[in-house]
Amino acid sequence: MEDNKARFDKYILYRYFQEYLPADKVTDDVIYKTSQQIQDELSEMADITINEIAETMVDLGYDLAISPEGRPSWIMLRK
Repeated sequence: MEDNKARFDKYILYRYFQEYLPADKVTDDVIYKTSQQIQDELSEMADITINEIAETMVDLGYDLAISPEGRPSWIMLRK
């Protein structure tokens, strides 16, 4: 059962991230999102932990930067 949940969570995350590209540097087009913000966006779809989100972000090659609000955030670009 846990294996199915893990596969389901990965599926939801991968579908979500198909809408974005990893950014390799900060530009005017960069979108800043924290793991918490991503979790909040997906909360109506699945119960995914912040650690699962962070692990997936690293696996997919996303980098961290400090947002204009001063928070560590993932940097991404909309496709």
